[in-house]
Amino acid sequence: MKFIKHIFFILVFVLVYSCSKDTKTTFELDPSKPVEVGIESITDSDGDNVKIDIYMINHSPVAGIQFEINPNTFFEVDTVFGGRCESYGFSLRSNKQGRVLGFSMKGDYIPESKSGDKTDNVLFSILAKSIKTLDVPLKIEPIIASSDAKKMDFISIPFEK
Repeated sequence: MKFIKHIFFILVFVLVYSCSKDTKTTFELDPSKPVEVGIESITDSDGDNVKIDIYMINHSPVAGIQFEINPNTFFEVDTVFGGRCESYGFSLRSNKQGRVLGFSMKGDYIPESKSGDKTDNVLFSILAKSIKTLDVPLKIEPIIASSDAKKMDFISIPFEK
């Protein structure tokens, strides 16, 4: 009987320990992986205006970006600001159709991501006027330059509202 009690306590301990482990996967840098880009969220700003958060998960440093949102018939871009671009001193420029350029006049770069979480990797935000209701997936079409001025491979994750 004592042996069965002992086995029971061991099984309970193993079960409790295995259920209490943090099930989050850890983020590991892998320079062979492509840069992942996409829209993290689109939120109503005030009436006809929206805020679009663009994310980038990169496993190598990035020296420059050119992003286009397609199709570009749903929003008229007003302002581009913030995120990792601002944190690392990048200048951001945009046109009304959604083309965004980001670069550093000092030659700085955006370092590797520290997390695989999209919200931790917001690259910049766009304030835009909503032209019509979003009824198709949006996709980012990027050109991304590495710190040694080479075009980087990417994967673009479509956004559906």
